[in-house]
Amino acid sequence: MKRTEPSYIEMAKEIITYFPHIQKKHEQLIADLVEANQNGDLYLSVKDGYSIESFENQFPFYVDVVENERRLYFQKTYKEKIHFENKVKTLLTNHKDNKQNTKPEIHKIESIISQLEIQFRNPLAMEQKQAVVESITSSLRVIAGGPGTGKTTVVSFILKVLGELHRLPTPSRIALVAPTGRAAQRLTESIQKNLSYFTDTKDLVFSLRGQTIHNLLKYFPDAKKPYYGDKRYLPFDLIIMDETSMVDMTLMNLFLDSISYNTHLILLGDKNQLPSVGQGEVLADLLTEFKKRGEFISELKTNHRSSASSEFSKFAELVKDSFDSPNMSPSFPHPKILESTKHNEDGNDFIWLQKEKTKPTDTITFKDWKGEDFIQFLWKEFFLPTAVLSTALNWKKEDLTANNNRETLEGMISEYRCLTILRNGYYGIEALQSRILELAKKQLTSFNANPKNIEYRHLAKSFYFEGMPIIVKRNDQIRKLFNGDIGLVLKIDSELRAVFSIENRLYSFALDTLPEHEPAFFLTIHKSQGSEYNTILLYLPPITSFDSLETKEIPILNRRILYTAVTRAKKKVILMGNYDTWNLGLLTFRKRNTGFQLTSIL
Repeated sequence: MKRTEPSYIEMAKEIITYFPHIQKKHEQLIADLVEANQNGDLYLSVKDGYSIESFENQFPFYVDVVENERRLYFQKTYKEKIHFENKVKTLLTNHKDNKQNTKPEIHKIESIISQLEIQFRNPLAMEQKQAVVESITSSLRVIAGGPGTGKTTVVSFILKVLGELHRLPTPSRIALVAPTGRAAQRLTESIQKNLSYFTDTKDLVFSLRGQTIHNLLKYFPDAKKPYYGDKRYLPFDLIIMDETSMVDMTLMNLFLDSISYNTHLILLGDKNQLPSVGQGEVLADLLTEFKKRGEFISELKTNHRSSASSEFSKFAELVKDSFDSPNMSPSFPHPKILESTKHNEDGNDFIWLQKEKTKPTDTITFKDWKGEDFIQFLWKEFFLPTAVLSTALNWKKEDLTANNNRETLEGMISEYRCLTILRNGYYGIEALQSRILELAKKQLTSFNANPKNIEYRHLAKSFYFEGMPIIVKRNDQIRKLFNGDIGLVLKIDSELRAVFSIENRLYSFALDTLPEHEPAFFLTIHKSQGSEYNTILLYLPPITSFDSLETKEIPILNRRILYTAVTRAKKKVILMGNYDTWNLGLLTFRKRNTGFQLTSIL
């Protein structure tokens, strides 16, 4: 029998207290609905034989019956769902006839693309060219594709082709948006970099700046509602949204409320990555319904980031294919087991790394690490070499403007990243990073333990050293530092400073003036979404470390989160930790229950 978290039971009791018409026997059902909502579902499917007459049309619940399935919603959630369906219906109606797909028009676009490919020095794949054409000849487009499929490359070509056709709005009428500040900054930097290959784009490159959806709508923490909405439309002719899979249904409704009927809208995203933290699965729902209609979608399937022949890429493809068959139990290839001393000697790119070699007499094939061995290994093999490399840079303030130095810093940051699932607890990133920092302090400050003379500095809140990765936790709009930005501590002249790459150039900041930040030895998989690294090291904590009464199904541990982690890698994936956690994650997959459908309202 499924056990329910005590907090959900307490919330159910409180709801019953406020609404006397609900009988106490429904306490468990309400707790299950609360839990479903917390996990992103919009409704709870009620099993046959369970009496819910007292719920029907009674605030705060709503019961919807679809093909003999009884779906229990909170009324507020149901209204949001209906609102979303109606907004999408209106969107489709407004854009249905707004197409310019005559053959001469398409031929002209294709000719421009061919000319631009020469400047770009890298031909587009056929599916990318088609996405450019379709996005220009239709005023509504969803460009869907996995990691490395070139979604922002397509956007750069769209902007340039529109310019060549004299149909590009002025920069002040173009909006680049994403759910988070870091995602918006990545979108900006990627598009700016791609546009710089083309002639006559300097002004456009300088003018385009991404922003969060909240900033776009002018929806601030103290405000009851956004400045822009159904009574005051956004003043943009072209809006491009990245990382749409991260947008929850409520925020998407606010966004769609604010769009004029003649706004050119392009949505980018990967439905197979992690869904929004909030309720719903907006991108997946849109793609499902648009595919039924056979329009408004451009799909990119070719991965240009990692080799299709790599073992981890083959694994990722199998996982991705399994998402379309949620009721099947697919088998996936195992990583190759290697002992820690040989992790750089083997050519395999999908490995399970453990301290000791598995013996024929061992009952467990895939071994976990013991005690502090794991922390010692990471320091010696990853973080210390980065620190040593940093000491050789010897940069001065004026060196920050050199393009080759920017490439050096970006290369060091993107060389590897350690990921894990949890943030809190002994196996979460906070504890892991604290242990790594303590080891670093011990190694660098002890007598004769720092032969490379790696410089360090004690401040009130932390310990810093050359080559230490740090991540920003709070946005600083003035300095263009956003939650999720990663930099390195480097010696600039004679001072240790935090150096970040911002809009394709380097900036350094005094350590004691940075916005809220922390070490970036580890990132949660959620935080890594949208990034890419040459090597990904994924640490898998014991199943018992998860804050869950269940050990057979843990919502946060699932196939999608593991897929997201693996697909951050360009060259190599290293797995470490508890193999039971890896297996349970691969076995756990289900789509969110949203009930979204357009058939009945179109």
